[in-house]
Amino acid sequence: MIEGLKICIPAQDLRQLLLAAAAHHTERATAYRTQVENLKQAQIEGMNYSNGNPVETLTERLDEHEDAETEMTFLAKYVRDGEEYLLDRSEVTELTGHGRQRGHRGRRGW
Repeated sequence: MIEGLKICIPAQDLRQLLLAAAAHHTERATAYRTQVENLKQAQIEGMNYSNGNPVETLTERLDEHEDAETEMTFLAKYVRDGEEYLLDRSEVTELTGHGRQRGHRGRRGW
């Protein structure tokens, strides 16, 4: 008996989901990098109304997306062909939620 929500995903589908998630993170990292560069060129510094330093905050988000892209790409590289992977709901949500706008077609975009 399987306890909780579990789903078997073939290796090919999992690899595709991982690479799509990696692409999403690459896209977001690029957007944050552009914002950071623009703020630095404009010499915008942290101000009280922004709850701190906007360059620092955006750089942290950039780092998060770069780390996530590296992780998803690494995982995709080591998916074993011909296998099925048993994922729980949180893992499925993590993979299928990338690149979707919240609030669009349901809470997580499904």
